[in-house]
Amino acid sequence: MDAINTPHTGLDPSKDLEKSLVPSETSVDVSPADVVPSADRSLWTRLSEAGVELRGAQPVPVELRTDTRYFNIFTIFSTSMTSLLPISIGSATTLFYGLNLRDAALMIIFFDIIFCLPAAYIVTIAPRTGMRQMIQSRYTFGKYGNILTVIVVIMTVGGFSCTATSVAGNCLAYLSDGKLSSEVGMMIIVLVSLVVAFFGYRILHLYERWAWIPILIAIVFTIGCAGENLAQPPLETPTTKQEYMGMIALIAGSQITWAMVAGDYCVYMPPTTPRFRLGMYCLTGICIPFTLLMIVGAAIGGAISANPTWETAYAAHGIGGVLGAILDRVGGFGKFILALMALSVIATVSRDYYTVSVNIQALVPIFRKVPRAVFVIVTAGAAYGVAFAASKTFYDSLVTFLSIIGYYGGSFVSVVFIEWFYFRKADPDSFDPEIWNDAKRLPTGIPALASVLLPWALIVPSMDQTWYTGPIAKNAGDLGFWFAIILAALFYPPFRALEIRLRGGKL
Repeated sequence: MDAINTPHTGLDPSKDLEKSLVPSETSVDVSPADVVPSADRSLWTRLSEAGVELRGAQPVPVELRTDTRYFNIFTIFSTSMTSLLPISIGSATTLFYGLNLRDAALMIIFFDIIFCLPAAYIVTIAPRTGMRQMIQSRYTFGKYGNILTVIVVIMTVGGFSCTATSVAGNCLAYLSDGKLSSEVGMMIIVLVSLVVAFFGYRILHLYERWAWIPILIAIVFTIGCAGENLAQPPLETPTTKQEYMGMIALIAGSQITWAMVAGDYCVYMPPTTPRFRLGMYCLTGICIPFTLLMIVGAAIGGAISANPTWETAYAAHGIGGVLGAILDRVGGFGKFILALMALSVIATVSRDYYTVSVNIQALVPIFRKVPRAVFVIVTAGAAYGVAFAASKTFYDSLVTFLSIIGYYGGSFVSVVFIEWFYFRKADPDSFDPEIWNDAKRLPTGIPALASVLLPWALIVPSMDQTWYTGPIAKNAGDLGFWFAIILAALFYPPFRALEIRLRGGKL
C-alpha cells in the first residue's frame, strides 16, 4: 500500500499530515487563528496532536498535499455505500413507484453509471487545486453567490445522513423487541458517527478502509436468508411513464449530487495524482455497491406485498423492520447480523458529517474562526432532529428530498463543467489560490446564479411530487431534472461571457 510521503516539508513523518496545526506560514491567505482560537490554543493543540483534523475550508498548500494512498477514494465511497441507505432507496423503486424488478434493475444499472460520471471527473480536479469542492465553486458562483450552493450541499449531504440514520434506528428498535425506541436507536448511530467524523480526514479514511468487510458479510447473509421470499408478485396495474420518470429523478438525486462534494476527500493528495485512476476509484466506489444494493432493495420492496410477515414488519418499523423479519428465521444470530446492518450506516453518516462540517465554514467568513470539529457536533445535533421528523413519513420525505436536490445538482453540474472546460480550458492554474476568499477578485457569481435559478420557471411546472404535480408533469412525468441541466447549459455561456467582457477580460 502506498504511504504518505513528507518530502522537504519539515513535518515529522511519524505524524499524519492533518496532525499539524495547518495552516502555517505555508498556508494560503489564512492565519493560525482561523483554525485554532487563541484563547483555546492549548485545548486545540492537544486535540490536533491526538489526530483531530482542524483545517476546514481554506485551500491546502502543495507542500501538505502528500497523501498518495489513492485507493482510499475507492474505500471511502464503497464502504459508505455498502449500507442500508441504498437498500432503502432501491426499495422505493418497486414499493413507491410500482416498477417490476426487471425494469427497476435495468434502470438502476444504467442511470447509476450515467449520473456518477460527473463526480468521477470532478474528483480529479481537487488534488490539482488543493481546494475542497465548495471552494472550487467560488470560481464559478463567486464568494457570496456560492452561499446558496453551500446551503444546498449541506442540506443534500445532511439529508442522506438523516435517511440512513432513520433506517438504522428502526433496525435497532426491531432488534430490541420494543425495549428500545427508534429515536434512541437513531441517537446511538448519531453519537458513534460523530466520534469518527470529529477526528477528520485520517480516522475517517482509516475507518472506511476496513468497515466494509463485516458489513458486506452481513448483507450477503441477509440476502441468503430472504431466499424464496424475494419472489415478485405480478403488478396489479401497468407502470406509467410518470412513474418511470419519477424513478429517474430519484436516481439522479442519489448520484449526481456527489459531484458537489467528491473532491473533499482527496484535497491532501498531490497535484501529480493519476487522474484516470482516481476517477475510476470514485466511479467504481460509488457505482458497484450502490447499484447492487439498490437492486437488492428493489427486490425486497417488490416482495413485501406478497409476504404478510414482511408487511406487518414494514408497517411498524419500515425497511429496517423488514430486514429484521428476514433474519428472524436464524434466531439470535440473525439479531447479531441485523445489528451489523444497522451499524453499517456509521460509514455513511460519519462521511456526511465530515462533509457538512467543512462546508459550513464556507458559508460566512466568521465560521472560519471556528475549528471544523466543532461543526461536526452541531451537524450531528441538527441531523438527529431532522431524522426523527423525517422517519414519520419516510418514503414521502425520501422521494421529495432526492428529487429536489437532483434538480439543483443537475444545473450545478452544467454550470461548473462549462466554466471548467470552456472558460478555463480545464486549466487548474486558473484557480488562483491567492483569491479564494477575495470577493472582488473572484467572479461576481451573477451568471451562475441566474443560470441555476431561471430554469425553475420550467422546473416547477415539471415537478411530480407527492405534494404537488405540475401541469407538464401530469402529461409527461417528472422532467424537472432534464430542464435543470439543459436550461442551465443554455443560459450560462452568454451570461458568463458578458461578465468577463465587463470585467475587462478577467475570469
